[in-house]
Amino acid sequence: MKKIILFLIVSFFCQCQQRHNYILSKEDTKPALTELQKKIDIKGNFINIFFESYFDNEKVSLQCDSKEIFNKSITTDNTINLADYYLQKLSCEKLTANIRNQKILLKKKDILNYKYLYISKKNDSVSLVLSNAPRTYY
Repeated sequence: MKKIILFLIVSFFCQCQQRHNYILSKEDTKPALTELQKKIDIKGNFINIFFESYFDNEKVSLQCDSKEIFNKSITTDNTINLADYYLQKLSCEKLTANIRNQKILLKKKDILNYKYLYISKKNDSVSLVLSNAPRTYY
C-alpha cells in the first residue's frame, strides 16, 4: 500500500512540473557589420540584453549568479519592436532569465564570445539569440 501511495505522489509531482519551452540560437561570432552597425557596436566586456517582441506587461527578471540585477514588468513598443534592455558586464558565471514561469540559465562559457542577447516571446515560447551584430530600434 505504501508503494502505491508513494507512486501516486511521485506521479503527481512529475505531471505538475512546468515544461520549459525556449530556443537558444547563436549567430556568427565574427559577422560583417554595416557602417551603421559599426557606429553603434559596443566595446568592452559587456553583454547587451534586449527584450523584443510580444511582451505585454510581463514580469521579467535577470540574475547574475544569485544576485538580482533586473526586475521589471515590460511591454513591447510595437512601433520599434522593443520592450526594454539591460547592459551587463560579463562577470557572471551564471546568467538567469526569469520570464513568466520559465527559468532560463545561461553559463558564462555559452555567452562569453557574444555581445548581444535578444529575447523575444510568442505565446508560451521564448526565443533567445546570441549575436555580435547590433540591431537598430527606431
